[in-house]
Amino acid sequence: MAKLPRQSFTAEFREQAVKLVSDEKLTLPEAARRLGMSAKTLTFKDWAILIRRFRDSSW
Repeated sequence: MAKLPRQSFTAEFREQAVKLVSDEKLTLPEAARRLGMSAKTLTFKDWAILIRRFRDSSW
């Protein structure tokens, strides 16, 4: 079985994901569904860290 290429996401896409969780108060699985991606992908460590940093910042 051939290995699928790894997905890459633009900075804008990641920012949109963070805003769905932080501004609209969606859960990670809800945000993933809206973005058309697996909830498992969105909950990986790098995404979760990015979201936590955004929540903790004063922007």
